Amino acid sequence: MQNQFKQLIKDLAPPVLLRAYRWLKGQDITFSGPYSSWAEASKKATGYHSEVILQKVKEAALQVKSGNATYERDSVVFHKTEYSYPVLAGLLAAAAANGGKLSVLDFGGSLGSSYYQCRGFLRDLQELRWSIIEQPNFRGLRPGVLRRRGASFLL
Repeated sequence: MQNQFKQLIKDLAPPVLLRAYRWLKGQDITFSGPYSSWAEASKKATGYHSEVILQKVKEAALQVKSGNATYERDSVVFHKTEYSYPVLAGLLAAAAANGGKLSVLDFGGSLGSSYYQCRGFLRDLQELRWSIIEQPNFRGLRPGVLRRRGASFLL
């Protein structure tokens, strides 16, 4: 119910009010500088390498793994799967062209999020290999967090 209310507010509010709200809450994306190098700018930046984000993604992934959520994307848990039908169509077309076999190399796979979204449509394939290349900071996660039936992680 709370998510529906938030969506209603987003749909009805003028964009200028939403931008002002995000700015006041510190949620807007800003660019500043100039910096003498990329390394200098990176020191001032936050992003997916942040420990805070890693912990949020880990907690969300564990909710999915335990069955308390259907899937997660960028640390946000979902209780109802929202399919990307163009992605599924592409995956199924590739499998059909390869005799029912599919091999996916998923870069930055958010601990298997796309795999969890798609696996219901792919379970009848003759062979499915889903390999996920994650960010280096995910190497510190316990193996139980990363282990996914039908998917493997290449860190």
